[in-house]
Amino acid sequence: MKAQFLTALCIVAAPMAMADISLGANSPAAVAAAPSATEYVKTAHDVLSVVKELTVILEGVKDQASADAAAAQVGSITARMVELQKKAEAMPRPSAEVESMVRNGINVAEVQQVVSSFMNSFIRIGMNGAYGSQALLNALGPVVNAMPGSQE
Repeated sequence: MKAQFLTALCIVAAPMAMADISLGANSPAAVAAAPSATEYVKTAHDVLSVVKELTVILEGVKDQASADAAAAQVGSITARMVELQKKAEAMPRPSAEVESMVRNGINVAEVQQVVSSFMNSFIRIGMNGAYGSQALLNALGPVVNAMPGSQE
């Protein structure tokens, strides 16, 4: 199964950054059982919170010692993202009314800033070969595997 970190981000946070909520399918059964706007907003905020936490950790990586130290934290955050992705994937696409309420409950500028900060840190670490830390590379594996074009 493909690693989950960025997939969850794409499912929940990134579309919100572009003001296009695209959760789940819109089958009649799914619409009837759809969660409230509050639940969609909470899920988005949960994803954003985890991405912020990961970004703070990645911003602190400056050498092999800090990269090695960050690896365990990165691994636990990735595990939390797996659970958030499962939750997000299980959510049906919201109705137009709920989708509008969700958009109003999300700070799009904040989402864009968080995603940008995450990507900058992630790219910096990648360009520096994870500062020689195999442990950090392993912990970031799910992030790399979840990127578009990667293999399962």
